[in-house]
Amino acid sequence: LMQEQSGSMQRLVEDLLTLSRLEAQEHLPEEPLSMASMLVTLRREAEALSQGRHTVRVEDTAGMDLTGSAKELHSAFSNLVSNAVRYTPTGGEITIRFERTADGGARLAVRDSGYGIPAQHLPRITERFYRVSTSRSRATGGTGLGLSIAKHVLNLHQARLEIESEVGVGSTFTCVFGASRLL
Repeated sequence: LMQEQSGSMQRLVEDLLTLSRLEAQEHLPEEPLSMASMLVTLRREAEALSQGRHTVRVEDTAGMDLTGSAKELHSAFSNLVSNAVRYTPTGGEITIRFERTADGGARLAVRDSGYGIPAQHLPRITERFYRVSTSRSRATGGTGLGLSIAKHVLNLHQARLEIESEVGVGSTFTCVFGASRLL
């Protein structure tokens, strides 16, 4: 029990330090990011976390790469994928889709067939430590900072996080990038 609590505290401190560092930065390193490789990595992470309890699909219709901080974007995307696995019951589906947008940009969407989030919680879901369900969040081991970190990473990439959810149907978290981020 002490080792479990120590691990939880360590994850919390690491997330707080990450968030603090992101809030203090005005920009991140710019480098090419292979989205094909990123999608392979996200699939592996989802399948490892799921341990066969979910169907994981990956779709890449954009066929493009992004520019930005590979480390930070991986952190943001990975958080969305791990949340999808955590909050989707056994037998559910998780889809990671990278596609072009009508305005020449691109979006990475993580859709799940999980519990869904009641509409009244959506405006606050990216706030530090905000939890829709304290008991469910505690059971899945999150720190309550992941979506806040993801939102800050996207802001530093002049991108945004869109959230759609319906209770009993699932949620879609979408990272929307402008055309200037595509390679």
